[in-house]
Amino acid sequence: MKKTSKILLFAFSLLGHFLFSQNQNKKWYFGNQAGLDFTTSPPTILTNGAMNALEGCASMADGSGNLLFYTDGVTVYNSSHTSMSNGTGLLGNNSACQAAIILRKPGSTSLYYIFTVQGVSGSSGLNYSIVDMTLSSGQGSVTVKNSPLYSAGCYEKLTGTQHCNGSDYWIVSHDISSSVFRAHQLSAAGVNTAAVTSTIGTAVGLPYSLGCMKISPNGSKLGMTDYLGYVDLFDFNNSTGAVTNSLSLLSNFSSYGCEFSADGTKFYAGAFGSFGSGSIRQWDLCAGTNTAIVASQYTITASSPWSMQIGTDGKIYVARGTFTLGAISNPNVSGSGCNYSDNGQSISPKATVRSLPNYIASSFWVHPPSVPFTHTVSNTFGCQTASFTAPPVVNNFSFVGCSSVGYSLTGIQWNFGDPLSGFANSSNLANPAHAFTNLGTYTTQLILYYTCGAMNDTITQVVNVNQPCISVSSTSITCASLGSATVQATNGIGPFSYTWMPGGQANPVATGLSPGVYTITVFDQGNNFTYTATTLFT
Repeated sequence: MKKTSKILLFAFSLLGHFLFSQNQNKKWYFGNQAGLDFTTSPPTILTNGAMNALEGCASMADGSGNLLFYTDGVTVYNSSHTSMSNGTGLLGNNSACQAAIILRKPGSTSLYYIFTVQGVSGSSGLNYSIVDMTLSSGQGSVTVKNSPLYSAGCYEKLTGTQHCNGSDYWIVSHDISSSVFRAHQLSAAGVNTAAVTSTIGTAVGLPYSLGCMKISPNGSKLGMTDYLGYVDLFDFNNSTGAVTNSLSLLSNFSSYGCEFSADGTKFYAGAFGSFGSGSIRQWDLCAGTNTAIVASQYTITASSPWSMQIGTDGKIYVARGTFTLGAISNPNVSGSGCNYSDNGQSISPKATVRSLPNYIASSFWVHPPSVPFTHTVSNTFGCQTASFTAPPVVNNFSFVGCSSVGYSLTGIQWNFGDPLSGFANSSNLANPAHAFTNLGTYTTQLILYYTCGAMNDTITQVVNVNQPCISVSSTSITCASLGSATVQATNGIGPFSYTWMPGGQANPVATGLSPGVYTITVFDQGNNFTYTATTLFT
C-alpha cells in the first residue's frame, strides 16, 4: 500500500504540473499590440498590449492564467504593460523568428528564465536573463541579464521541451552557417552552460537562416524550416538532448513557421513566395516508414502563413500579417479534416505581421483519453470474485498514437480497493481476477504508467460484489433410488428463499430427485439479489 500511495502522489504531482503549464500559456501578447486571452472559449481579444513585435516574442502567465510579463527579446513588459524594472536591453531581436522563449525555473514559483537569440542581424548568440516575480511589488524585476550560453551567431530558431525526468527542460538552439544543434538543460540548479551538441542535417548559411524550430509535445521529434531552403524532421532524445536521424520532408521550399499537432501525430509547415506559394503542408508522422511519412504530404490552401503556434484549445494559429489569424481547428486529423481557415480568429483592431508567442509544445500535450476497463462479478470465477479486463492499450501493450510520437506504456498496477485482502489487493497483470473479502461496493483503480514522466493515467470504477457464494451437495441419485440435494448460500445477508426446477420445491433441501439437470434459484432478500445455478445430478 505504501508503494501505491507514492505512485498516486507522483501521478497527482504530474497532473498539477500539466495544469500549471497549460495556464501559463493562456495570455498571448504579440504583433502590433495584439493579444488573446485563452482563459475563455473562444479566446477573448486583448487590445492593451504595449509591444510591437515584428517577429519573435514570448508571453507568460501564472498558474491561474493571469498575465505575468511578455517580451520581444529586447524589452520585458510587466502585467501593467510598462517596461519591467531592469527589463530593457536584452540581447534578442524582435526581428528574429523566435527571438525569445520563457521557462519557469524547476522547483521555483517565482523565478523565470528568458532565453534569447539575436539571429542574423547580430552575433550575440544565445543568452539568458532571469525574472524574479517577488520584486517590484509583484510586477517583477530582471535580476540577471544577458548571461551568455553561446557567444557566436545562432540561427533565428529557438525552442525547448520538458526533460524526460518530468521536471527539467531542454532549450535548443542552432549555430549559424553550421549543422550544429545545442541543447542546454534547465534544472532546479539553474542552466547547465555545457551544451549537448549534435551535428546533423542541413548547414545553411547567411542569408538563408530564417525560419522556425519546434519539438513535438512528447519531446521525441524536432521539426525545422528555412525561409529559402528546406523542411526537415529529426528525432530528439529528451533524456540526453541529442538530435538524430535527419529526414528531409521538402527541399527548395520557402517556409517560415511550423508546428506539431497536440497529439504529436501531425507536423505542419507554412509555405509562401516562389516556392509552394500560399499553402500549409501537413505530414502524418504515423504513416510508417520515412518514405511513407514524406509521401503523406497534404497541401492546404493558405494566404501568407508566417509563425504557427498551438493554443491551449488544441488549435494551431497562424500569423498572416493581418487583423485575423489563420486557424487549423482539428490539427490531429489528416487531410482536409484538419479544417483550416485563413480567418480563424480575429485580433482586430490590432494586427500581427509574422509574430506569435513562442511556447514549448510539451506544455500543450493532450493526455490520451481514459478508456475504461471492464469487469464481471461472478462466482464462476470463484467465491465473490471479479474478473477484470484492461483497456486495449494495455492488452496490446501498444503505443498511444504511434511509436514515433506517442508515449509508450511501461507498466500498470491494479488497486482493487480491498485492503483486507492484503498483498492480493494489487496486481500487475493485464487481466487479473480478485476474490473480494466480503460482499459490498469497492472502488477499483487501474494506473497506467507512460515513459518520460508523462501524465500517468488513473482509471477508476466502482465494483459491486453482491453475489453470495452458492454450494450444492446431494445424496446418491440413481434410477432405482431417488435422492436428495442441499443448496447452501454463504456470505450473503439473508434471509434466503429457494426454488428448484423442475419440481418447484421451495426449500434449501430438495427430495425425491431423479437424475437430470436442475435449475436452482436463490434470492437474497437482504441485498435484493437473485442468483441462479444449474446443476447436473447423475
